[in-house]
Amino acid sequence: MYYSHRPSLIKKSLLEKPVKTLAEGAFALKLGMSATLLALATTANSISTQAAPFAYDSWQSTNVDELDLPSLRGQGLSFAEQYQNKLLGEWSLRNINGRTKMEHDPWIHETVKDITWRLNAQARQQAPLGLVIIDNPSINAFAAPGGVIGLNTGTILAASSMDELASVIAHEVAHISQNHYESGADERKKALLMQIGGMLAAIAASAVDGDAAAAVMMGSQTATMNSSMAFSRNNEREADRVGMQIMNQAGYDPRAMPRFFATMNQQSQLNQTANQFLPSFVRSHPLSNERLSESQSRAQRYDLLPLSKQQRHQALFDVLYWRVQSTGKHVSETALTTAAKNSVGAKLALMYWYGEQQRFKEANELYTELSALPAPQRQVLEPLLSITQSQILTEQNKWQQAAELLESQQRLYPERRDLRLYLAEALTNSNQPTKAQALLKPLTEQQPSDRYAWQSLQLANEKIAKTTDSAPLAKIATINALRYRSHDQLWSGRYDRALTSLTQAKQLTEQMQKTAQASSARPLLANINAEIKAVKTAKDFKP
Repeated sequence: MYYSHRPSLIKKSLLEKPVKTLAEGAFALKLGMSATLLALATTANSISTQAAPFAYDSWQSTNVDELDLPSLRGQGLSFAEQYQNKLLGEWSLRNINGRTKMEHDPWIHETVKDITWRLNAQARQQAPLGLVIIDNPSINAFAAPGGVIGLNTGTILAASSMDELASVIAHEVAHISQNHYESGADERKKALLMQIGGMLAAIAASAVDGDAAAAVMMGSQTATMNSSMAFSRNNEREADRVGMQIMNQAGYDPRAMPRFFATMNQQSQLNQTANQFLPSFVRSHPLSNERLSESQSRAQRYDLLPLSKQQRHQALFDVLYWRVQSTGKHVSETALTTAAKNSVGAKLALMYWYGEQQRFKEANELYTELSALPAPQRQVLEPLLSITQSQILTEQNKWQQAAELLESQQRLYPERRDLRLYLAEALTNSNQPTKAQALLKPLTEQQPSDRYAWQSLQLANEKIAKTTDSAPLAKIATINALRYRSHDQLWSGRYDRALTSLTQAKQLTEQMQKTAQASSARPLLANINAEIKAVKTAKDFKP
């Protein structure tokens, strides 16, 4: 079964809590405007997550310019300021999580995360606080103060190469690394903060209506146009320049940045002719002819990427593009079948589509065909080829076979989050929830905001509670399931529900203290009390 679409797994209704009414949209606008106090934000303290080892050979480059970053010693932050930035970033992440429709496919997330972390590592010592991929067809990307980086699936589908996608992310990383959310005169800072408020409001409003989101963004920009545009142009030019340097050092083609700008510029002109709203990215990142010309001129100073690297990038982008098309249900069987004649990525997406439609014979035929590809071509498809086949097996309730297939890939790529999540699901459903739990716990330690991992842990513990012959173990598993559910609720901004889950867990733990399991109850109770305190702190935090 599929993580994103099948009810027996992590339900989409749990992962996605979009705004469903205009009233909630109004609340989202209020939420966004309250972000005007985000002036305290700077680069966030990072979680300890490290980027996965790079699969390419030497991707470093010393071409053109040395990376020009602000002096951290000159802008030293106190511990209190750094802590405040972390709280601001987490607050933004919880609010975005709870009010937008997300693309949660683990393979898509892992692929975009690898690009993001690689680019970020060129300019910042801290890893991003979080990556957000919003299931929305419009072109948009953003970087919220505190180190939250996000983009719409529409940005992936509008790009024509991995380098173009990387250019958008590098631009956002540059905004964070250059402290664009913190620097500048007070008047201009207030104007920029209003823009940030508009950004968060538009993200939330997009779940109600695309035009409503556009209206929110346009309104926030109109209010600050006179005082902020010169400041914005300077920031955008600097983000372009630094973004290109970041791309070059990370092994991507800086020439892709002006190419993607040209695509957005063309769409903007078409939209203006049709009296439609501009792409969100253009509204939040003003794109002038001067800026486009300047970026084109600067890009010419960089050498072309070696052909072998271009081919690797493009092969992966082909797979990513069609995976987004298929998981987001943006494509028909006819389109997939036509594209599959020339695209391996489309063929793999068609295999996924057949599995969803219960057309297992056709899906297996494509799996056999793709498995027979020469090693270099198949290497690009893995581990997604095995993941897709495992999903087809789980559609047929062949959980053990799916687990065996995924285990072989997980041994090759033990650091990959997506394989851990898919394998944990298969293990839980093949009555091996304890093994699933061992795979999942490191994910929540590395990324406390990983809602998918928290929900997977909840399901694993519910399975333990239902299947174990030990009554004490069943009670502990039930308590932990409630705790893990509270973490998911916390990171979607549902504070009262999180407190309810923890209160239930605490009551069960206090009952255990009166039994022979008192020694096990004490550390559990300490954890629960700490978690209740953390939820209350998060609930009370107001930027």
